[in-house]
Amino acid sequence: EDESEVTVDGNQKVVLSALASLERDMQVLDNLAGSRPQLSPLEVTLLTSSVLTAAGGPVFFPDAHRLPEVLAPAAAAFSAAIGIGAEYVGRVAVADGKEIAAATIQCAAEAEGLLANAERVKAVLPLCVGVGATAAPFSLLAPVFIDTFVQSTNWQVATELYLFCPLVAVLSAATSALALQETRAYSSRAISLGNRRFAKSGLVGRTWLSSTEQIKGSSQRTTDRWKSFVVSVLPAPILGALIPAALPAKAIVVTVLGAAQSAFYLAQAEYTLARATDAVALKARSAAVADTYANQGARSAAILPFTSALSALCAAVTAAIVELPMLEGLASASGPASTVTQVVLISFFPTLSALFASAASVSKARCEVDAEAASQAAATLALEYEMVGGNEENDPVLRPFRGVMDLIRLTVGSGWKSLRRNRTAR
Repeated sequence: EDESEVTVDGNQKVVLSALASLERDMQVLDNLAGSRPQLSPLEVTLLTSSVLTAAGGPVFFPDAHRLPEVLAPAAAAFSAAIGIGAEYVGRVAVADGKEIAAATIQCAAEAEGLLANAERVKAVLPLCVGVGATAAPFSLLAPVFIDTFVQSTNWQVATELYLFCPLVAVLSAATSALALQETRAYSSRAISLGNRRFAKSGLVGRTWLSSTEQIKGSSQRTTDRWKSFVVSVLPAPILGALIPAALPAKAIVVTVLGAAQSAFYLAQAEYTLARATDAVALKARSAAVADTYANQGARSAAILPFTSALSALCAAVTAAIVELPMLEGLASASGPASTVTQVVLISFFPTLSALFASAASVSKARCEVDAEAASQAAATLALEYEMVGGNEENDPVLRPFRGVMDLIRLTVGSGWKSLRRNRTAR
């Protein structure tokens, strides 16, 4: 119990550490966007000019009392407009990211549906293998059964009993072949779904097919299905007929070959379905990543309406301050102290409005970065385009034989390390 508790605690620590690492990775783009200056030189110039204009009114136009009352609210409103523009750009970026994420989730859901169809068709293959495997031992028992219960003069019944098990095995193999073709068709569609939909424009032409080529391809697939059916039916009876032996021996050979064909088709179907399952899992993961970045952008955009409201509030407060009688008294008074006080009162809220606009620009940049990350994550759904130049080494989809070899290698390696550790401990 102590060892199991230690193992559980260790697994929990590993999982929590992995989740914390994922959270840090999600923040990397936002932190990178926030660490770089997001205001363009034009925006910096405009915001600085608006603040200086609001602050310079009482200094440069001391005799025109009404002019500072116009410049300060106008400057604050101008800064608020820049912040509202940043909100618009950020909201559009979030909407783009959300739409991209929705498209990836829809694609992943469609792939899941095709994979479910493939699994439904494949479900008949184990039954066929079981029927063929059951027919094989019955074909061995058929001669004994016939010798015991069937009269030697009734050759028609004896022949039918001899041929029953081979017939069942061959029909099971034929059914398995048809199920394999259907499984391959659904699996291929599940793997290729989204390749053209999310591929970049320069790569779509690699799989473009004209209407004529599509018709020929469909016809070829139909022909391949019939060929597969014929290949699954004929070999066992032909080999059985060519064997120089009695009818019971021929029946046993045909039954065993039919059962072996069914098992072979099952292995091929499992191979195809393993690749399809891995491809669909990759699509679901890409969709989840795209949705995660879209939601991260929504989090960054959540502050934008607040910054716009604060900028608008600063503009309203500035418009209210310039109407205060105290400012008219300060304007009529002479001296640097009254001028400085007037400058501070008038330029304080326009300065805050400019700062809020700057903060909105940073949040806008985060939204744009997250939207671009969602777009790049969606592009990974085009799995076949990872195989640059037909190089299978870059194929992201599982290759079952290599996967099995890797698992065996890991098992042997871990067992050898454990054995060496035990010898060292002794």
